[in-house]
Amino acid sequence: MDFMGLHVAWWWLVAGILLCAAEAIAPGMFLLWIGLASIATGLVLSLIGLSLPWALLLFGIFAIVSLLLGRKFYGSRDSAGDQPFLNRRADALVGRSFVLSEAIRQGEGRIRVNDSQWVVRGPDLPAGTKIKVVGVEDAMVLQVEQA
Repeated sequence: MDFMGLHVAWWWLVAGILLCAAEAIAPGMFLLWIGLASIATGLVLSLIGLSLPWALLLFGIFAIVSLLLGRKFYGSRDSAGDQPFLNRRADALVGRSFVLSEAIRQGEGRIRVNDSQWVVRGPDLPAGTKIKVVGVEDAMVLQVEQA
């Protein structure tokens, strides 16, 4: 079967190569699998001639299989990586002990962590008391208790 003077298999192969190349421009590991499905369809069509409905069905099957295999081997990982508290600095402080830089009065005080000041909430305690962070409230306020 020909389309615009070229065998249909060539169109599938060219489309697959273009999709794989587009993956380099717009990374996301999606176009690659669709491109590989298109290339596989082109290879099968170069061996056996199929009508358009069968070619589309074959492409659909290859696309689903390649997407599932791609997701299995390269899909999202649930691991936190080497920086599990990235963008969650307060969570990284839970369990650590510090010294109150400002007394906790009426349930609120401050501690100094490196070059930052953190608002803490807990029982009233004088400045200089050693405290332990036991939780995070609103991503910016630390729940503390006396250590």
